[in-house]
Amino acid sequence: MSTEELRHAQLVAWLEDQGHDADAIEKILDKVAEYDDRMVHESVFDSIDAGKFNLQSIIDEALGKD
Repeated sequence: MSTEELRHAQLVAWLEDQGHDADAIEKILDKVAEYDDRMVHESVFDSIDAGKFNLQSIIDEALGKD
């Protein structure tokens, strides 16, 4: 089991322990995924702004350039 799968399982187990039903858990997980995507997006742009992330190297890799 990957770290991500383990965290997901732990979150589901915790939500179940809190008394949430399957429908509520699905809604909560969807919202957590939205926040996760936004945080990753913001983190990448923060890193670019701070000069810690070389966007050109990612562009070159994506386009198959050396």
